[in-house]
Amino acid sequence: DDGGSSLIAQRGRTSQDDLGVLGLRRVVEGRQRVADASGGRMAAAAGGTMGAAAGGRRMRGGRRLKWEDEGASKPYEWRCAPDHGKVPAAIAATPRGGRAEDDVGEPPDGILKLQSAEGEVFEVRAELLWASSLIRSVVADAGLDEEIPLPKAPTEIVAFFLGLCAPSRRADDGLGLRDISEEDFGGLMWLAKLLDMQRVLLQQLAHLVNDEFPDVYVGIPAELQMLLLRHASDTLQSAALCHILRSVVRAPMSKMYASGIVLAITPLIGSQDEKVRAAALEAFMYFRVVEAKLVLLEHRDFGARANANRFLREATRSDETVGAVLQLAANHHSFLVREAAAKALGGIASVGHELAVQTLADLLADEAREVREAASGALRGIGGTDDPVVIAAVIRQALSEDWPVRSAALAVLAAIAPSKRELVEDLATAMQNGGATMAKMAAARVLQSMRSVKELRDSTQRDSEEQRDNIAGAHGSPPSSLAGPRWGDESGEED
Repeated sequence: DDGGSSLIAQRGRTSQDDLGVLGLRRVVEGRQRVADASGGRMAAAAGGTMGAAAGGRRMRGGRRLKWEDEGASKPYEWRCAPDHGKVPAAIAATPRGGRAEDDVGEPPDGILKLQSAEGEVFEVRAELLWASSLIRSVVADAGLDEEIPLPKAPTEIVAFFLGLCAPSRRADDGLGLRDISEEDFGGLMWLAKLLDMQRVLLQQLAHLVNDEFPDVYVGIPAELQMLLLRHASDTLQSAALCHILRSVVRAPMSKMYASGIVLAITPLIGSQDEKVRAAALEAFMYFRVVEAKLVLLEHRDFGARANANRFLREATRSDETVGAVLQLAANHHSFLVREAAAKALGGIASVGHELAVQTLADLLADEAREVREAASGALRGIGGTDDPVVIAAVIRQALSEDWPVRSAALAVLAAIAPSKRELVEDLATAMQNGGATMAKMAAARVLQSMRSVKELRDSTQRDSEEQRDNIAGAHGSPPSSLAGPRWGDESGEED
């Protein structure tokens, strides 16, 4: 009756007869549970029908009782909603549990013989390993009688692998994650890759995590945590999944490993489980990796976008990051994302960056006021001073027929083109003299801002001159306006 434990304990030719008996028992018990559940549903449905016929409907919280909530099957949409009238680009769905298994057909009724690196032979039913493309190929070529060598696979690893894959595995059969060292885990993954059964192995390891959680949580290798998130998250229980999400982003890792973590967590942000969604979002907000912050720029939560913006402004600048943010700013269907991306460009793009300047100048004509204001602020940061390329890009928008676009462009010109003051004043005056009331008010604000800047500069210059005069007077020299001819002047008196 201990098929799983005997599979590990035996050496030489290991029989799977007990395994088959326990597997059959598991199937019978499963069918019985399904039958009991179906009977309960039928009885409840019959009772509900009779109650309705009698004129009384059971209500709870103002809703009729249903077997299945229609909203529960809908995926949670975590990305920002598209602007009115805009259709978002198709986003390929990322399966939570990895790729779907191909149709491998019915396994033959027979015994397979697997040979470990030490020469030990394990006899297992074909159905146990029929998901392996290697096994199917060998059986198709040589039949079931051929021994299948497993090079570099020690006997203990083969026994452990077969025990994990056994359908009769129980929580008390002696198999546990505490028995898997880093070296053993590497051997298990190598054997699973050889047999093309990585997903099967990870699903079984996820069951072990569920059985032993939270006691075994501390001992899970970081690499296994990432693989479980990416290929077996649908098998993990909610509590174990949330703990792994919070832990995996805090472990030291390489850049390539971090990219894999981002790919694994991203689908979980849209999980139907509210706790898993919250843990995934928390992990990304803590995760100090550019790829994670680029995902958060598209999140519907304002705090998530603000978190991404702060990190990107402080992170090391790179062309890849700037290019990714440029794509979001130029092409995203949601104005919230375009606004966040425009703000990020003001902090990560270098001064005078041609593509960034052109994109931000185009965003001055965006339909959303928030995007225009974000682009205006970013251009003031990276536009430099009197840069002819930047000025030309902004002037093109200052000549637009739409007064909101002209207003945003004039505000930028007033800040980045002090040498073009007269041009900006002429454009603002022209907009103030004609057009709608809002256009006149916007032009007045631009002119007032320019006057305030000029007054501030003049006041600063006067204060500087007075300070120099005070310093000169403190050293015994008269102010520059009262000083007489200095020594050596032609008009000076002889010494």
